Amino acid sequence: MREIRTFELDRRDAPTRWSSHRPQTLRVLRGQIWMTVEGEADDHWLNAGDAIELKPYSTIWISGACEGSRFSLASESASARSLAALIHAWLARRAGQSGTAVSNV
Repeated sequence: MREIRTFELDRRDAPTRWSSHRPQTLRVLRGQIWMTVEGEADDHWLNAGDAIELKPYSTIWISGACEGSRFSLASESASARSLAALIHAWLARRAGQSGTAVSNV
């Protein structure tokens, strides 16, 4: 399961701080967004349809270039990540028993 949250920036050029405690995908839905990630040298200008992957425990500053800019943040639930890890471990065990290689899931 994925959690998807949608946000609308109500004021132009008013930066907002956001902290992420897990990996997330930020996708611009409408307008243009300026974003900077603390610790990175370059800023990002994202247009509608653009997306960027955020690392866990990252802090960003985000602002809309026009009023009403919208973006979504999507992340997998902890149970989905756990299920993927279990499947990967099971496939690795099966590959070890049969002697065939398995690609990463």
